[in-house]
Amino acid sequence: MAKEKDALDIINDPANYKKRDGVSEFDADGLSQPQKAGKSAGLSRRNFLKFGGVAAAATTLAGSGAAGFAIGRSDDAYTGYGRTYQGGDMFFNREPFRVDTAVMMEPVGKVERPDRYDFIFDRLFEIIEHIKSGKWNPGMGLEKLPGGVGEYYRKHPEKYKIMMDSLGKRAKSREDWNSGKAERYTISAAYTEALSHGGMYNRHGATVPEEPDDVFKETGKPVPPEEWDFRHVKRKTPMAFKSPGHASRLIKRMAHLFGTSIVTIGKFDPRFMFTNKMRGMPNGGADWGDKVPEHWKSIIVFGVPMYWDQTYSAIGYCTSYDAYFRSRITAGLLERFINELGYPARAQFPGYHYEIMMEPYMLTTGMGEYSRSGMVMVPELGCNIRPAAVVTNIEFEYDQPISVKMAEFCLKCKICAETCPSGAISFDDEPNTEVRGFKRWKLDDEKCYNQWAAGQTVDALGCRVCIGTCPYSRKNTWIHTISRELEPRDPTGLVSTGLLAMQKNFFKIPKGQDFQSDWLGGKEATYHNPPWYFKAEEVFKDIEQTWEYHGMN
Repeated sequence: MAKEKDALDIINDPANYKKRDGVSEFDADGLSQPQKAGKSAGLSRRNFLKFGGVAAAATTLAGSGAAGFAIGRSDDAYTGYGRTYQGGDMFFNREPFRVDTAVMMEPVGKVERPDRYDFIFDRLFEIIEHIKSGKWNPGMGLEKLPGGVGEYYRKHPEKYKIMMDSLGKRAKSREDWNSGKAERYTISAAYTEALSHGGMYNRHGATVPEEPDDVFKETGKPVPPEEWDFRHVKRKTPMAFKSPGHASRLIKRMAHLFGTSIVTIGKFDPRFMFTNKMRGMPNGGADWGDKVPEHWKSIIVFGVPMYWDQTYSAIGYCTSYDAYFRSRITAGLLERFINELGYPARAQFPGYHYEIMMEPYMLTTGMGEYSRSGMVMVPELGCNIRPAAVVTNIEFEYDQPISVKMAEFCLKCKICAETCPSGAISFDDEPNTEVRGFKRWKLDDEKCYNQWAAGQTVDALGCRVCIGTCPYSRKNTWIHTISRELEPRDPTGLVSTGLLAMQKNFFKIPKGQDFQSDWLGGKEATYHNPPWYFKAEEVFKDIEQTWEYHGMN
């Protein structure tokens, strides 16, 4: 451990960094400086061997698996939460790994903006609205499915077939839930409902953040972004920052004060904004087209992790609302704060309140790297991050992308694909699917939702198995810290090999089918057993355990 600690002390010592043309560079003992053109920073082979040796480092990591597992079960070890409130001890130093272009973000073809129907929940909600209104029902078939969603599925009939199966599973899931299954998941269900529907109310009676679609529904009057984004601006002249750097530092600190963990800032890129989608406009902005508000100049991206113990216990004991709630509250508070300084702002927050695709902005601002599962992994949290954003016209000092070899780890790993209950995650050795002009691994969102619809949850939403089983999604222990510091600096790839060996040898992972509901032949397995506070039979006297737990204790 001493050699690894010495290496980390040098790596993390601020005195070893200096500014060159506005970019921080590592400048001690031959350690790497940031490399451009998509190459990540890394130690030379000689210097990596100097700090303990590749073989020794990999062996140490694998050999420490049992200790790391024990530490990781502690409630006191949460990645993203350090000893200080917003202190540097909980953050990965991204400066040595800045690059010009994010991994998998180099165009390989014509870059196309996403349409609203590329977002599965816009498709799902429109189908449900057609059924509720009586305009259509599944018995009428695909050819009579009206509107844009009908046009989309006629181009993708294989997806339509999966969606119809999902609707059937959703109905069966509700029947199963109401016939007694709800008792087992009583506490996780109450937790989900509290986060998705509850929360603090402000003195005016509105939840935070407010939602432009709600105003449109109440008044029938369109609320364009040129009106909504300025609604709390009281100053005739915005407060003038001393520099873009001062603006970045202040807004990042306020985002932390408002409750988020990781914050990055970048230039707003219209390529990743949905077409035909704008909250506050008729039909959700179905006729908005490809317009971009002139005041959308910058984007602040931030996120928080879901709490770890229930995330490891997915599916029935975990909820994305756990982190969604905190992300959307941060978004609303930051939106209002920016308005108070005299600038327009619009919150983009989970679950469905977006005009943008979050993942590309997480990549272009250096928050993390794209993963096999289709999510963005960040060094501090892995895939366990629920992002939100605020769009404004403040001039910031923008963050650059990073390359820290997380995507390279995905080439070897494939654990998320092996454990995915629906087969939605690619097993391809390389990211070779072109998606709107970029080559990457592509998540089959229709198959993913097919599992959500059948899951043992109160709202038939969510799975999160890929997050819980991902080797990068780990608590903030010493072994996690060493791993995330050494791996991106390893020119040999042996550290990642050692980490993967540790993961597969020390952690029992159920098969994908085992995670499914029992009425689909699954075991409703968990990756880890749920924490005591989600075990209803340990809290309530009238609930008897009639099931088995299949996860690790």
